[in-house]
Amino acid sequence: MEEWIQNFEPQNKEELLAFDVATALNDIENLAFYLAKTNKYPEYIIRRTLAIVKGIPDDKIKKSRGALFNYLIQKYGRENSK
Repeated sequence: MEEWIQNFEPQNKEELLAFDVATALNDIENLAFYLAKTNKYPEYIIRRTLAIVKGIPDDKIKKSRGALFNYLIQKYGRENSK
């Protein structure tokens, strides 16, 4: 794991949300990805997507919760931009 991630301390709302998502999905090594998403999408879309991903049983997830989150966040982001 990169050193900046180990020493990461959220400085604003978006960083705290990204840290919460990465922690909830047990995917802290991809924190930079979640930071990018929290800067791109509104908080309600992030939280909605996280709740959906966390509610899916492990045996229904093909790759990882992080991959599913990525897929869904892009899907919901496109839907809300229309």
